[in-house]
Amino acid sequence: MSKKSFESLGRSVANLTDELRQELSEQVTELRESFDKHVSRIRTEFEEVKEELETRFGSDDKHVIFRQLPPPEPLAMGLTEVFANRQSHRTFSDEPISDQDLSTLLWAADGINRPNGRRTTPSALDWREIDIYVLKANGIWRWIPEKQGLIFCELSDVRHETFFAAPHLSVAPVHLVYVANRTRTETFLARLGERVIEKLQHESWTPAKVEEMRTRSMIIDVGVKIQAVYMAAAAMKLACLARTGFDRDRVERVLRLQKGESVIAIQTLGYRLESILDTIR
Repeated sequence: MSKKSFESLGRSVANLTDELRQELSEQVTELRESFDKHVSRIRTEFEEVKEELETRFGSDDKHVIFRQLPPPEPLAMGLTEVFANRQSHRTFSDEPISDQDLSTLLWAADGINRPNGRRTTPSALDWREIDIYVLKANGIWRWIPEKQGLIFCELSDVRHETFFAAPHLSVAPVHLVYVANRTRTETFLARLGERVIEKLQHESWTPAKVEEMRTRSMIIDVGVKIQAVYMAAAAMKLACLARTGFDRDRVERVLRLQKGESVIAIQTLGYRLESILDTIR
């Protein structure tokens, strides 16, 4: 950026005085007033997710099935060794992953690690806009970090729907589907930032550019979750493969995603093959 552009930008920022301060003050007041409502909403989030999934997938029962997972286990491998052992695998045992191992993997991806509810992986502006669906032989499940468990969605084995031309992946016991919910990015801080950008009226900050940044943020949020699972899998000596080669429309259809939701990536997990007999089987 040239010196002239810097001076122009500086003048634009300087002009955001009383009007912006007043607007910011009003927004802060609004935020404080809505805080109690926000806390109340968080407390009922689990019930809202249940209702959403009942509507989306239907239910033969008035109660959604919830599977409590055990607390995550500490990883017994040092960070340097984890990095040295991290790799992608394309062959998997068909042995089901234990609840204990699955719990540790999901906690690494998007678990709660502090009393204030913050997560093991970062999220732009704390949007928490990424949902993780767990595809297993016994159906479709969704990870609920607040409860350290899985909520049942549908009794359908759709693992074979998650790849183009790699049928051998269907034997893997678990596929994690990372779904971005764009509506959660429309938060107070995001709107405030967009308002400031709008007032700056700088050529580099157009609505299209802001939307591009929003998309990049969601992709990064998924990327760090994938890497966290890779690292946990390496420490646990599990096979792991992140994938973007799938029919997105088909996967979104089987998950019955709504407007504003989109599949970003899929991660396949399982135990490693121990012998040639495993491959033959």
